[in-house]
Amino acid sequence: MGKVVYEEYLINGETMVILPHYDVHGHLHSLIVETDRELIIQKKPLQIINESCLFHGSSYKGRVEGATHLTNYNRMVPIMICNRTGIYMFPTQSPKSEACLWFSHDHIKEIQPLDAERCYVLLGNQKSLPVHVSKAAMELKVNRTAQFRHLMNRTSNQIRTPVESGDFEQFVVMESSGAYAFTEENAQHH
Repeated sequence: MGKVVYEEYLINGETMVILPHYDVHGHLHSLIVETDRELIIQKKPLQIINESCLFHGSSYKGRVEGATHLTNYNRMVPIMICNRTGIYMFPTQSPKSEACLWFSHDHIKEIQPLDAERCYVLLGNQKSLPVHVSKAAMELKVNRTAQFRHLMNRTSNQIRTPVESGDFEQFVVMESSGAYAFTEENAQHH
């Protein structure tokens, strides 16, 4: 049975891996492997990555800059697609390379060696994918993504609003003749 071809796609919780796919005319598109289906998208993998980042409020470039700032990684940087749903993706090689695959961190179950330069990646749906990356290099990419995820979680837990921390002064806004005046009020409740 053939794969369904689509023009648009947003990375979501079911997205396991994005692979390069060439059509009959030699144009680069994407093969998306989800937990229960495979789709061909008429866009390059990096276009899908960027559009998914933009949908969630940042560009791919912005995601890379943020990840680089937190991790000090400067090559093949893992990125967060969406902070709300916790979707993190990482490239298997330079994202500029047409041979680059993008894996979702959540869906990697196991990595097995194939030979010195290749490995099998077992996905959460029990499908196995041969990848032209050594087992050690693939494990490093997974671990770097886990470290980035940890740093993002730690950073977001450190950011606290005054209401959460209790360190605030309460102000009452009073409208008087079309203007607003701020007055300080005692924050203790009886």
